[in-house]
Amino acid sequence: MIVPARLPRIVLLLLLTVPASGGDRPTVHPMELPAPETAARLERCLEASGFDVRRRESPGTSIRIDATRGGEIRELLVSPRSPLASVVEWGSNPGEAPPPGTPDDLHSCIDRGGAPAEVLAGEKFVVCLRTRREGREIRFSGLLIGGEGTIVSTAHDLERVKAVSVRLRDGRIVPGRIGKRDPARDLSRIDLAEAATGFLLEGRVRDRLSPGEPIYSMGCTDGGAVRLREGRVDGDLRKSGGMPLWEVRMETIPGSSGGPAFDAGGNLAGLVKGRFRGTKDQGFLVPIGTILEFLGTVKREDR
Repeated sequence: MIVPARLPRIVLLLLLTVPASGGDRPTVHPMELPAPETAARLERCLEASGFDVRRRESPGTSIRIDATRGGEIRELLVSPRSPLASVVEWGSNPGEAPPPGTPDDLHSCIDRGGAPAEVLAGEKFVVCLRTRREGREIRFSGLLIGGEGTIVSTAHDLERVKAVSVRLRDGRIVPGRIGKRDPARDLSRIDLAEAATGFLLEGRVRDRLSPGEPIYSMGCTDGGAVRLREGRVDGDLRKSGGMPLWEVRMETIPGSSGGPAFDAGGNLAGLVKGRFRGTKDQGFLVPIGTILEFLGTVKREDR
């Protein structure tokens, strides 16, 4: 693991200390996001609160965010802790709460990422999946759809697997059965034993995306938490192995395969397939058209 260099402690103190009686030390908060994404989310939150924001980067180390609103001054430093994690340190004016509010507010702001409410509404339908094959644990994500307890996800690594453990958004862990697996499309359908309300596809899908437009994915971390990732469509629909895929500039973490990807209006655009080998931010999505074709091949008696 490559651990990026950190600024010397004396430099951190000079950057973060704001003249104040008592010389309070900056508050430090760890984040389970890469430093650039953490900084981008903080900028959006501060701008939404009426701050003028300026960003300065130290190559390979830290990102400083200076924000002003009238006489208020906010200074934050985002530093990499690992390739996929960071820490936020801040200072504030005397007697004022640290930006953009309490520590809980800060974490909430970063977790939500400034994403539109229409996108965040889909989070409750994301499920975390786990199974084992040949002694190896497999973790991935899925989207609960319709009203019959149906989950759609990816299919890679699921050969000779019959059942999975499903963690629902209310915290319950229930068994799921793999009802159909399509290796060519890299899609699977997982059935719950009970009915459950999921994302309604009718009128809520997007089959054409434009290069450069924002895209939001949701997937599960190793700890079972659902994380939102923001990216951009990197080009037109392309084919790989005879199947169409959207290429996106977006961090794709282990366990996020099978998680949904939405456009800014909260319409389902596809599922996360994976990332290009050797990269951290070049991902691929299975388009919604392929998903609908796959679901259309499922007959009622197959359930």
